This record gives sequence, C-alpha cells and structure tokens, in this order.
Amino acid sequence: MKFLHKFACFDCRIAFKRRATEQSDTGSAWQADSELVHKCPNCGHKMAFLGRNFRVPKQSDKQKWYAAKLLWEAGFRYCGSGSHEDPVLPESKVAAIAFVKANLKHSQKIAETNHWETYT
Repeated sequence: MKFLHKFACFDCRIAFKRRATEQSDTGSAWQADSELVHKCPNCGHKMAFLGRNFRVPKQSDKQKWYAAKLLWEAGFRYCGSGSHEDPVLPESKVAAIAFVKANLKHSQKIAETNHWETYT
C-alpha cells in the first residue's frame, strides 16, 4: 500500500498528496515531519507537511488556510486515525488562536514549532 501525505504552500494556498518517506509503503500516520522535501510548483517555497488527514480548503477560503498555518506553526499535524479523546483541530482563525493556547498537550501536537516565513 502506498502512503501519501498532504503538503501545503500557505502562500499559494495549494496542497498536494506526496510521499513523505523514500519507502512509501512504510509511512506512519503519526509522522511529525517528512523525510522528503517537496517544493511548491508555483513559488518554489518548501511545502509544509500536514499529515494524511488534512482537509484541503478552497483556495479562496483564507480563514481556513490561516487556521491551518497557525496550527502547523504550533506543531499540530493532521495525523492518526482520529480515534482520540482530544478536540478536533479548528478551521477558523479565531478558534485556532484560542485552540493553540488551550491544547498544549493535544495528541496531534507532535512537531516542534516553526515559522512559515523562515521555513525554506
């Protein structure tokens, strides 16, 4: 089975399914980051690894893209099977700001914090 994960460019507001490991049949659903680097085909920026369960918003939905960016920068990934007791990751800017502050021990906070502007 081939495991593909979602990678996004927050500047261009696009996402693609790509391999995260050299052996695409060994990818874990709980990966914090990708072993492989994928560049945005539009701007050339390194794409952010979001996990397999990221629901890609419409390109015009700036609120959902901003929420996803805030969550990614705080170390949250859209990973796992969804069978956990923690709250669902929010999809609005205001909710994401509050969520990050209130859920420091959330099961989907599995990566280090990062800043999109310096992520190259």
